[in-house]
Amino acid sequence: MVIDLTAISLTPAARDWLTQTKSARVLNIFDRACNLINQDNAILALVTSERGLTPFAMVVVGDSRTPFRVVSAESAVSIRASQLSVGSLQIKFANVALWNPIPDWPALRQLFADDPSRLDWLAVAAQENLVEGSLLDLYPSLSPNPSPPGRGAGVRDAMLERARRGATELVQGLLVGSSSQCLIGVKALAGLGGGLTPAGDDFIVGAMFAMWAGLYGPGTESFCDPIVNAAAPLTTTLSAAYLRAAARGECIAHWHAVLDALLRSDEAALKSATLALTSIGHTSGADSLAGFLAPNFLKAQSDSSNGILIHQGGEP
Repeated sequence: MVIDLTAISLTPAARDWLTQTKSARVLNIFDRACNLINQDNAILALVTSERGLTPFAMVVVGDSRTPFRVVSAESAVSIRASQLSVGSLQIKFANVALWNPIPDWPALRQLFADDPSRLDWLAVAAQENLVEGSLLDLYPSLSPNPSPPGRGAGVRDAMLERARRGATELVQGLLVGSSSQCLIGVKALAGLGGGLTPAGDDFIVGAMFAMWAGLYGPGTESFCDPIVNAAAPLTTTLSAAYLRAAARGECIAHWHAVLDALLRSDEAALKSATLALTSIGHTSGADSLAGFLAPNFLKAQSDSSNGILIHQGGEP
């Protein structure tokens, strides 16, 4: 039985995917999302809600809230005119609204330059929405009671220690303008953790957002391309797509909500948006938040014996 769906919005990357794809297959399937990958290893994410928009997504609607349950890894994928077929799903994408995944980075850079303490608002919201086992545990002042010992604690502690070393090198490299030191940290973090988007990758994504927001000073977004070139080969196909998008300054919808709340100075909206962000995946949203907050906590703790210690200096 054919199931008709209609696309209502998509990103520029999704639009390009639809025009450039010659062959494609199903990559990942969830109840309310489905990822397709084409001959160039570019990904199109089909999602059922605009809250689920990613930098390479298209939102589709239909009678079912879980349309992708009929899709399998063997489902055929084809594109004809303005219709995408995935197994028995037929998705019409004519007259689709375009969603821009790039936040207003110039306004955010100005915001943080004028009032650096505004980042403290986000830190407070993060503290109110801590996720057990996330990389927010890197910051003792934020997470004074990290995940308790238990089954798998040794593996978790080893991962956290590697993340600590990688984060130190990455952030130190950004603070002093050392690409070589920065990439040492990136290679330690890339692919670190389990799942489709490992925790270390999510931290790198958040760190790149911080670069775009000017939290490491002007021009540090130029580090993004070398970072993603080093990290992408070390991780999953899906996570590499998120890394490449972050290098272009592109965010998921949940990050847009957080950044928009900061720009509007709306603390209530910021708390709500942060809760939604930290609810993504097992720890994925919280891990990216840890990467974004890193310069705030690392500078604040530079005179402390707790946390990751950063001391500015020259090129090693």
